[in-house]
Amino acid sequence: MRVPTILIGLLAMSLVLLGCRNNSGPGRSGSTVYNPPTTEFVDALGMAAPVTRDQAMTIAAEAAGGTAVSAGQETEGGELLFEVQVETSSGNKEVEVRASDGAVVEIEAADGD
Repeated sequence: MRVPTILIGLLAMSLVLLGCRNNSGPGRSGSTVYNPPTTEFVDALGMAAPVTRDQAMTIAAEAAGGTAVSAGQETEGGELLFEVQVETSSGNKEVEVRASDGAVVEIEAADGD
């Protein structure tokens, strides 16, 4: 059954986010860079690669803990990324999601926040 798999993924994701020691991530100011980029969010949501714009928005909302409001595409280092704007209770976030596999590359405060 998929529900236990999703719940386990969400629990693992919560533990990882609690382990952030750089005062960044959902609910905090600053930036979280995943090196290497993490596929934990796409895996927890049960999505297959490559991801669409709508899937990238879902992944970004999950990763930042908010609501995705828009997404654009950019190429960085030869990789296609979705740059997703997410509204959270602690301010707006910009989440970079790699199109090839749905990996979250970075979460940072949106410009102007």
